[in-house]
Amino acid sequence: MAPSGLKAVVGESECLSKVLIMDHPSMRILSSCCKMSDILAEGITIVEDINKRREPIPSLEAIYLLSPTEKSVQALIADFRGTPTFTYKAAHVFFTDTCPEPLFSELGRSRLAKVVKTLKEIHLAFLPYESQVFSLDAPHSTYNLYCPFRAGERTRQLEALAQQIATLCATLQEYPAIRYRKGPEDTAQLAHAVLAKLNAFKADTPSLGEPRERMEPTYQLSRWTPVVKDVMEDAVEDRLDRKLWPFVSDPTPAASSQAAVSARFGHWHKNKAGVEARAGPRLIVYVMGGVAMSEMRAAYEVTRATEGKWEVLIGSSHILTPTRFLDDLKMLDQKLENVPLP
Repeated sequence: MAPSGLKAVVGESECLSKVLIMDHPSMRILSSCCKMSDILAEGITIVEDINKRREPIPSLEAIYLLSPTEKSVQALIADFRGTPTFTYKAAHVFFTDTCPEPLFSELGRSRLAKVVKTLKEIHLAFLPYESQVFSLDAPHSTYNLYCPFRAGERTRQLEALAQQIATLCATLQEYPAIRYRKGPEDTAQLAHAVLAKLNAFKADTPSLGEPRERMEPTYQLSRWTPVVKDVMEDAVEDRLDRKLWPFVSDPTPAASSQAAVSARFGHWHKNKAGVEARAGPRLIVYVMGGVAMSEMRAAYEVTRATEGKWEVLIGSSHILTPTRFLDDLKMLDQKLENVPLP
């Protein structure tokens, strides 16, 4: 099979070296997936931060792996604004998420448009923390969601989290039935926002989340805290109270066919190249406000209890430690000028 995406760009010519330019969010994503030696082995000779001063290398092409933010896009445009030569010979641009229309239009009007060879949105806006644990790398979201001084940011923050969760599902080629814990208003809003984002992905990729074979559980379940473990066990047994845990959309009927795998999305949780996407059912749990180590461990334990028939993934905006949890709580009554936000 011919290589695609970043790997294809790097491998266009064995003798042509390339520069890899990243911003802080994309650097966090890449460093959670591979080592620097892995990057160099693919033909990249220089790795640089787009927000730092860089020497022009007009003889080399550059690969940009960037989050689609105003700051990163402006830095990208600036690399191809100078005279008499640009900073790099050509550009291969990969955005980690959907680029907003105003920024996309600005790119089209800039001089970059004359030298760009690749422009793609790869939709990878999360960190694969462990094989069954993910993080949205957004610890500040707790402050934006629950601090009374940030009430105006609440809707925007929920939309941002929903977009990131949707990229996780798209990467896993999942179009899940979404349900939430009834009670707090923000859980319902987040669930509906995730569904809206997934519907947009499915419009581009109709095969997203085609039904897979569901296994009938034939195992004994242990009962202990944390509470999320009980929720996981009840979910895989289909015992969750539908009034307490309502669905945003109806569950997909079971089928024996395996979902088609789109070349557009990878499988971050698989270690070996060429391993097929999982055919069995998955449970993806998102915890608002951070996920604790004991909750992460529960995902592995429930997966083992099903003898691998189910795969349970868990994640949140960030990973909690006792100190981090206390720090998050202390911030909630602080005004914005007293809180170090990114």
